[in-house]
Amino acid sequence: MSRRSAMVAASGIALTALVLSGCSTATEEPAAEGTLTVATDNIAPLEAAVAAFETEYPDIDVEIVDGGSDYPTFIRTALAAGTAADVIRTFPGAGNALGVVQLDEAGQLVDLSDATWAGELSQTQSNLFANDGKLVSVPIGALGLGPVYNDDTLAELGLSIPETYSEVLELCADAKAAGIAAYSLFLQGGSAVPTYAMVASLVYGPNPAFTSEQIAGNETFAGSGWERAFEIQQEMSEAGCFNEGPTGTDFNVAFEQLIGGSALATFAFSDTSYIESLAEEGASFSIAAFPTDDSGDNYMAVADSSGFGINAASENQDNARLFIDFLATAEAQNAYATAAKGAPSLPNDSFEADSPNQLVVLGFVSSGKTGPWPDQGWLGSKTQDALNEVSQSILLGSDTPGSAAEKLDAAFEADRQAQ
Repeated sequence: MSRRSAMVAASGIALTALVLSGCSTATEEPAAEGTLTVATDNIAPLEAAVAAFETEYPDIDVEIVDGGSDYPTFIRTALAAGTAADVIRTFPGAGNALGVVQLDEAGQLVDLSDATWAGELSQTQSNLFANDGKLVSVPIGALGLGPVYNDDTLAELGLSIPETYSEVLELCADAKAAGIAAYSLFLQGGSAVPTYAMVASLVYGPNPAFTSEQIAGNETFAGSGWERAFEIQQEMSEAGCFNEGPTGTDFNVAFEQLIGGSALATFAFSDTSYIESLAEEGASFSIAAFPTDDSGDNYMAVADSSGFGINAASENQDNARLFIDFLATAEAQNAYATAAKGAPSLPNDSFEADSPNQLVVLGFVSSGKTGPWPDQGWLGSKTQDALNEVSQSILLGSDTPGSAAEKLDAAFEADRQAQ
């Protein structure tokens, strides 16, 4: 996907080149001058994208509006008052007050379905950044999550990152023989991260429409790959894969165990800069997908951390559309991804990852082997609360995989009824 501007070239040859490289076009070129306001709660990566945009369009002055720590309330209030920015950061799906579904159903976003770059979205992205088939936001900034391994500890023990689930169990046995844990879990208060890593391959990678089917009443947690994820967690616990007392361990302790070599891995995000900041200089940590029984079926849990849409009430539609289309270009995608320590949401050949983990995430994104973070598509917070609960009870033995899945179904239905 090219990162060039979204302006239409005059000749048919140039137009064809733009289309083939994934650039967005318009039937008439708007005046590229004036001002533009863009609201977000994550300033640094947006600043990088804005700098690239202003280089391309020097006569457009972009003002970034900081929505603060309570961004959803900030934007909702501004939208109601008619004072919202021309372009606003949105959230995927319907699980957030600023989810694209809620905003679109309130008539607050512009339809972007005719954008040339729309065809570059994966099926997962098309589900999460659209409503009823109408695209209303451009995804930008992808982060992966999964098991993160201490490369030095693996090397010291002569071990390698497993590519199949049977190799995971072998790794657990090898780690146990060395007197350390294979995986340090931080489940104090509950955590969805290990399960998200597992259901990427077991549920959402193979079937990105799973949540939509749940909402329609045609799919459930019970009887799905979610039960298998819970079975795996119990199997790994019985095999001695985890640290002592994972349900009472917080992330700081888990990271210390990973860094100190008393655990081979923990479950975390692809941006390992915080972990690296705690470790000795030169230490390295590698993310991977949590594997299935067949390495060819491995998907990574990857989420687009941001999306941007046009405020339907904006009186600055032309410049807003230029900006949105520019966010789909390689320049903006790469600038945003580098600043956010992630990968472009829309893959392109010009992205140069500055860390091995960025390359890993990019590889899964480029090959279409990703599954979303499930909560992005959920209808409310009860489902997430239930998952936090069962992430503990499944290891404590007070829930079976079946009963844990049934609790999630009950919570999902409560969220759906609350709509």
